[in-house]
Amino acid sequence: MKKILVKVLAFLRKYKVFVALIFLLAISSASTVVLANANSVTVKSDSVNVRIGPGLSYANMGQVKKGDKLSIISEKNKWYEVRLAGDKIGWVASWLLDNTTVSSTTNKVGIIKVQNTTVFKNASATSAVLGTVSQSQKVSIMYQENDWTQILYKGTAGWVKSDFIQGTQQTSGEDKTSNDSTKSSSNDVKTVTVTQPSTKFRIEPNSSGRVIKSVNVGKTFDYLGKNGKWYKVRDKDGSVGYVASWVVTVSGTKDPIKSAATNISEATIVIDPGHGGSDTGALSKKKTYEKNFTLEYAQAIKSQLEKTGARVILTRSNDSTKSLGDRARLSSKIEADAFISLHFDSSSSENAGSGITTYYYQSNKDSKLATDVNNQLKGIKIDNRGTQQKDLYVLHYNSQPSILLELGYINSKSDYKHINSETYKQQVARAVTSGLKNYFQ
Repeated sequence: MKKILVKVLAFLRKYKVFVALIFLLAISSASTVVLANANSVTVKSDSVNVRIGPGLSYANMGQVKKGDKLSIISEKNKWYEVRLAGDKIGWVASWLLDNTTVSSTTNKVGIIKVQNTTVFKNASATSAVLGTVSQSQKVSIMYQENDWTQILYKGTAGWVKSDFIQGTQQTSGEDKTSNDSTKSSSNDVKTVTVTQPSTKFRIEPNSSGRVIKSVNVGKTFDYLGKNGKWYKVRDKDGSVGYVASWVVTVSGTKDPIKSAATNISEATIVIDPGHGGSDTGALSKKKTYEKNFTLEYAQAIKSQLEKTGARVILTRSNDSTKSLGDRARLSSKIEADAFISLHFDSSSSENAGSGITTYYYQSNKDSKLATDVNNQLKGIKIDNRGTQQKDLYVLHYNSQPSILLELGYINSKSDYKHINSETYKQQVARAVTSGLKNYFQ
């Protein structure tokens, strides 16, 4: 027995670094499991409905089964907001879960360390981008995995590089503003930083104002105030002037400053010609593609809107391919006051469908825009199918008021004769412009 003990001790002395490494790996693995399961609950019922909001009146988005483990994000009215497979976010009734040892307020609060930190859909820099979070923003940390941290972002789960976020001892229950990275308790802007080359520093807050000087990317000004879509700023040499808000980023604030346009002449509007490039869209009986019509109509609408003084941006100005994410994110990037995506419908068989439909996603954000524009479209040649709520990518992942217009059925003989006419195109352009005028009143 004594000989065996001597051999064991000799082995440990010889391989002590290896043993220590195994021990550290075991601790690391265990801590990851603890972090992942600290806020989890187990489904006790045979099946539980997952709803889009905290109550039985909200639509059902799926089910979880008995034995499933869910990660809790927050709690409201005896309902848990939980993280599901695929990083989806939903709500389940707390009384249907084993919640005796769980607190929904134990998620740690993190502080973003880097300006305009990118939020990814998955824990990979090559995955889709959900948006950005400002420096000093407080966010709710849901999970950590290697070099990535998962946070609650605009009602869904997103990932940021762990190096860009600093953990705190505070929990979500102690800081109510950390449950969603879109909320802010302060708009104390300190500086603005130029993001576009040859940015004009003007004497007046408009594009025709006299240019004092041109500045390069990275130039920083002290923030003094805002006039419409222009920031009043001061340079280090003491000179005071204006720069356009869409060519700078804001620091020292948790949210970008936004101005609600009260007149169409103050508005920035994004027009999105659907499809493009390799994505041809629907095909008409005349062998013409949807992508060509959407671009023509976008240009006609842009021309009408610019007569009102509005600033109009197209997501594409030629036959190029644009991702749905790029289209939706452009609205946030330039703080657009409205986003309108243009499409033409197609039925499974020719001449089976007809009419214009105006789609929106979020009632409180988008429905007024949908109603105002659709009301004007009712007076033109093709019948109107009204407004409809629908979960479409460029609407769902758009932070600004947004709608999608289906301006008739491209494979309907009766609709196509109008779609292919200059008269109908101009009718649509005038109707959309009139709808936006009403919206901004």
